[in-house]
Amino acid sequence: MGVEEIRSQAARTDTGVVLRSVDRETLRADYRGHSMVLPVDRGIGSYGVYLPRVPVWDDGEPIAADDLAVIRAAVVEVLEHWGTLTEFITLPEWNP
Repeated sequence: MGVEEIRSQAARTDTGVVLRSVDRETLRADYRGHSMVLPVDRGIGSYGVYLPRVPVWDDGEPIAADDLAVIRAAVVEVLEHWGTLTEFITLPEWNP
């Protein structure tokens, strides 16, 4: 994948995923007209990215496994581009 900086703290991959830093504890992934909020735990040189057991878009629609795979790969690629490693952590329940 290629990464293009859109603006400060926002980047787009060649798959069309746009990843934005919302605040210190939140990223937002936009893909195919949908958005997904990703809580994060920022460490030194790495981010823990929290995913619910059953991921949904911000409108409550379940995310297809193929779309989630594209988003996960894009998160890793963008965070690597920004100089950070990524660890995904699955939450037992999703309480947005």
